[in-house]
Amino acid sequence: MDRKLPTLILFVVFSTAVSGQDSDNKHKTQYGIELTQFVTGSGFSSGTEAYFIVIPDHKKQISLGIYYCSEYKKITGISVHHERSLISFKRNKISKVTPYAYYDLIYRKNTIREVLMDKDKIGDLVTYTSMEHHLGIGTRFNLGAGFCLKTEAGYGVYLGSIKKPSSPDPVTGEISGTNGFGVLAKIGLCYAF
Repeated sequence: MDRKLPTLILFVVFSTAVSGQDSDNKHKTQYGIELTQFVTGSGFSSGTEAYFIVIPDHKKQISLGIYYCSEYKKITGISVHHERSLISFKRNKISKVTPYAYYDLIYRKNTIREVLMDKDKIGDLVTYTSMEHHLGIGTRFNLGAGFCLKTEAGYGVYLGSIKKPSSPDPVTGEISGTNGFGVLAKIGLCYAF
């Protein structure tokens, strides 16, 4: 997998989100942080993400984060998340519940012992790479004072899975794993300032 691809994807997604602001500047750009716990259907164990959020208006949100693998207890990737609000349910002119559509990208690179079919043998150290793309829906619940609770569910494609390995590349020694489709479920807390 080309190393420049994740950088290019990040640049395009952030450029699109920031350049899409209203030209009359009615809405001030906000920033925030988010912490989520999630599980995917790609064979990886549950993971944690910490995001930096840019909110150019009240309808869009773009997030860039790091992925922490709970199974191997280390940071093993990056995440990009983009949301678009569908409708807002307000009470006293304050949004209380906001459903949204989202796109989520997770890129992982991890050096671990090779996953072997024979569980009695210990594998060599190898580098696994994986990229997942998910589309789905979520709901943001405003808790007040800039805090919100988020829940999401989606479906997408994974390109590489360490639990379903392919054979190592003869030149680089990297294992890209197998490809497939799987679900994504998340729950998280965010704070906008």
